[in-house]
Amino acid sequence: MKKLLVLMLVLVLCMTGISAAMGESLEKVNFLLNWTIAADHAPYFVALKNGWYEEAGLDLNVIIGKGSGFSVTSIDTEMADIAISDAPVVFKFRQDGAKVKIIGIIFDKHPNSMFFFDDSGIKQPSDIVGKTVAVPATDGHKVMWPAFAAMIGADPESVEFVNIEPTAKVSALASRNADVVFELKTGTPNFEAAIPEGGFSSFLWADYGFECYAHSYITSDKTIQERPEMLKKFLDVTYRAWEWTVNNPAEAIQILSEYQPINTADLEKSLDIEMDFLKTERYKEHGMGYIDPAQIQATYDLVSTYQEKLDYPVEEIYDASFLPATPYNNFEME
Repeated sequence: MKKLLVLMLVLVLCMTGISAAMGESLEKVNFLLNWTIAADHAPYFVALKNGWYEEAGLDLNVIIGKGSGFSVTSIDTEMADIAISDAPVVFKFRQDGAKVKIIGIIFDKHPNSMFFFDDSGIKQPSDIVGKTVAVPATDGHKVMWPAFAAMIGADPESVEFVNIEPTAKVSALASRNADVVFELKTGTPNFEAAIPEGGFSSFLWADYGFECYAHSYITSDKTIQERPEMLKKFLDVTYRAWEWTVNNPAEAIQILSEYQPINTADLEKSLDIEMDFLKTERYKEHGMGYIDPAQIQATYDLVSTYQEKLDYPVEEIYDASFLPATPYNNFEME
């Protein structure tokens, strides 16, 4: 009996040691979002709930973001391992010395949009000339406005900007404090909630020639050199979760609600809008996250022409070698 107890104790200790070793084998990854919780953050919690990151050997720590500039700075200063950022911001910060790169794309086209009331007289984007436009001073829309203005044949100085806080975009239009508000297309449900009677419309910049990448996954040159396998595992699990989310949007938002306090109805609407940026011919052919060199070049040219002159080779801004070997493109086109 005594021998049996000793044997059982040894087995327990061995199992405890194995469990501890398994826990220690998980590689810690600090993942920084671009902003507060939104519909497009659902995939990470889908993967967490299903244990996919853990199965890949990763212990993912999701951190709430504070904007693209904060994301790039956090990566460059090693406060985070991977982050989400608007692509043009990454291009600019690289020019300013930040050692950061894009390793995967989230939205395959840019969601920049302009919102306006139907009675404003705006029938096409160029009708914005002479109007007042509400937008935060450092908002990406305002930074990129000269590029879009050139595409629609408008003088960048032909509008009057009204400076607002980032949280005041919806109220600025609802209260008619400006004729136009620049906001992402994914913000449509917020406008609908604030203006239930309707009577407003929007133009998506990408529909009028604004060829530019938007939300992207970024990391540092150092992480690329020192932790390449971690990056491959992260992107493989993440795009697997994106594919699942695209095919199960309501369930994905429900999972997100288990981790974060959200309005599920509004976020389901947002995710439905985001499908236009995810279910694309390019992603269907190459897989979600695909980095198109031509689109990277277009983004480079846009930033260099209208934001800040870039003098580094375009190849330095991205590394597509960590994308999944087998593409995640099992979704129906809309």
